[in-house]
Amino acid sequence: MRREADLWLESAREDLLDCEEAYNRGRYFRAAFFAQQAVEKILKALFFVVRRENPPHINTVTELYQLLKESGFRLPSDIEEELFILNKYYTVTRYPDAANGLPSESVDRIEAERALSLARRIMEYAERGSREGG
Repeated sequence: MRREADLWLESAREDLLDCEEAYNRGRYFRAAFFAQQAVEKILKALFFVVRRENPPHINTVTELYQLLKESGFRLPSDIEEELFILNKYYTVTRYPDAANGLPSESVDRIEAERALSLARRIMEYAERGSREGG
């Protein structure tokens, strides 16, 4: 795998650790944000492998995934069906105007758990693919 892809994946691993720590501390909005960040970075790492180009400067995970799909990459259908839930965590977990209040009140434990689980599954899929050479 290209060095750039490895760097993006390592950065995603760091975000996933931050996600887990925030979840364990009950900081669910932070956990959801770091889950979104981890998945965004995983998908950006895949641009080097799948499309053989630098990733675009966009933050919407479904948009990144759609561009990868156009090049033949597919996540398992159960993951693909849930990917959209991460999009909102890029903004509502950081900005009061996006959250219509405090970001800390925008995500509950169930949502954070779902986001964390999804990020873990996508990381496992990406790591398995990189070990298997594709």
